[in-house]
Amino acid sequence: MTDTDFYNQIEHLLIDNSVNPHVWDEIANVIKRVIPCDRMVIASTDVIRGLFSPVHISGLSIPDWDLSPVHRLGQSLIGQAVNVDTPVTSSTIPSMYTKQDGDDLIPGAPGDNWASGVGMRIVNAGEVVGGIVFFSHIPDAFDSDDFLMVEKVSRVLGPYLSQQTLQKQILRATEHQTKLEHLLLHLNDDQDPATFFNMFYSTFAARTSLVYGALFGYDRYSDRYVPIAHVDGIDGAAGSILQDCTRLLNENGLSSNTVHLACEHKSVPSSRIGTALVSIIGSSSEFKELCVIPLTAGSKRVGAIVFAISDCNPSMLERVEDIESAGPVASAFLQLHQTSRQWDRKQHISTVLQYAVDGLCDVPNSHQKHEFFKEVMIRSIGASAYSFKITHRVTGVSFFSYAYPEDFNADSVSMVSGTEQLRVNSRLDGTHIVDVVASFDSSANLISAMHELRAVVRVCASILGSSILSEPKSAITIQSQYSSDSQNHRGAEYTSSSFGLTTRESEILSYLSEGATNDEIATRCGITSGSVKNRLVFIYKKLGVRNRSEASIKTLVTGQSI
Repeated sequence: MTDTDFYNQIEHLLIDNSVNPHVWDEIANVIKRVIPCDRMVIASTDVIRGLFSPVHISGLSIPDWDLSPVHRLGQSLIGQAVNVDTPVTSSTIPSMYTKQDGDDLIPGAPGDNWASGVGMRIVNAGEVVGGIVFFSHIPDAFDSDDFLMVEKVSRVLGPYLSQQTLQKQILRATEHQTKLEHLLLHLNDDQDPATFFNMFYSTFAARTSLVYGALFGYDRYSDRYVPIAHVDGIDGAAGSILQDCTRLLNENGLSSNTVHLACEHKSVPSSRIGTALVSIIGSSSEFKELCVIPLTAGSKRVGAIVFAISDCNPSMLERVEDIESAGPVASAFLQLHQTSRQWDRKQHISTVLQYAVDGLCDVPNSHQKHEFFKEVMIRSIGASAYSFKITHRVTGVSFFSYAYPEDFNADSVSMVSGTEQLRVNSRLDGTHIVDVVASFDSSANLISAMHELRAVVRVCASILGSSILSEPKSAITIQSQYSSDSQNHRGAEYTSSSFGLTTRESEILSYLSEGATNDEIATRCGITSGSVKNRLVFIYKKLGVRNRSEASIKTLVTGQSI
């Protein structure tokens, strides 16, 4: 067959039968006359994502693409070919062959192994649009003449493969537009996440073979993805998948514009998330693909969608593109939902704050205030545990602490799985600091309200802390505790003259015990910072201490104003 006859036959088939689903079978028969082979694969290609969607596989139906080692062999050769402008060969193909016996695929005998192959990219107008691969059981079956013919085949197929891909995209886009209009028609701000996501999921489930889906919202204050809705088509597996995907998103990070797709053998792109996705797939027999689609509003993250897909076939790229293009609808819903929740949350937080402040101010003593504070933390705010502690700002000595329950350890909160923590510290006066650590169940709805809750806790803790410090009983407790921390001055009663301090030195020491800096002391005393430093040297010597902290402790131990 001359080149002219070959080109004419191919063009005649493509022009006259462009909508005929069997046209590629007829094209394959023509190509095999000039390039003898045992199997041929023609695929459209997404070079950026490294995905290949076959439009024809001779001797094997396309739905069986993933079940055959031809899948990986073909992808390997096409993947190498798209980076060069000449055919890529393989003369040592691994023993991975599976042959077809009727409708079944069975392991081939040792003599059935592929022995050689050749692949070539298909280009149209300088753009790689696909690839073509030939396999043979005969070693070194393809020579230089075959390479030239492969190049000719790739050139003639380029425009038509590109045209067919475009036609498919137009048909898919038309169908997809109808789906988007359906989603937008039912989008409203009072819709709960479960209802919306069920509708979103069902829109794509049949076409894309979905078996599981989860919708995550992004909380910018805690920098975490929080699951807010999911649809389960896998009996008993939902909890495990949801936990795995939540951990995956929060431990590996999620780029604001990169869709992650993984099957049993690879991930696109290759990344930490991709590796984690492959690991999750490997631990389940219910699905073969996982897809993570970030949801954004401009450059801001608003959430993510995770889908599990039951099969792994050539159309996975098209499926992901469909879902990805619907991402803006999900992003719009999340923005509406989060805005509505933020308004409701602010109203709730405002009510809680007013209730807490009024209650703390109405009760007469610090003990009752603390009982009311506990009620606010546990019942109104929703903490499962908390600690309250007052310390001296300079020395770090703690003289009042409380934990609910009693065995609650604030230092180990972040290490407990399934919990979130809130930490607040605030200055009560020039000398003291109040610290509150609260623990929350990570599934609680208020996790995304941590920023607002922090303000409530800070105000309430300041009121309670100031009340504790202002009562005489507290002063006695403070004096007693500081005294117990000192072995050299326990129970001592000193006056400034006992240390031989001058009036100016006593004044400087009183400011120092309040936590003032050298510059602040200098301003209050009307002297320079250098003078303050010099006088502190003499003060330390008279008190028998080495630094500011020891001087402050010794001042507090005496139980008096020096």
